[in-house]
Amino acid sequence: MQQVSVVEMDGQFDRLDELIYVESHLSNLSTKFYGEVTQQMLKHADFPGSNNGTGLFQTIVGLKIRDLYEQIVATRAETAVAAKA
Repeated sequence: MQQVSVVEMDGQFDRLDELIYVESHLSNLSTKFYGEVTQQMLKHADFPGSNNGTGLFQTIVGLKIRDLYEQIVATRAETAVAAKA
């Protein structure tokens, strides 16, 4: 059995830069550096849901999709190199 923690969000972030506190308690986000989730939320502060849990979830999903895409591209590149050898 593996332990998990649940993050529940109700309401909005008064200051998006405080999101770094939430981000520091999450793991396996597929970020390339510490603070990337917060940076993306701040970069797109005018998007709908950017100051609440909806925007946070969308940002995390976007990072996961990017990670999956990069894995697929890397696998295809390795396959192409192996086929030429």
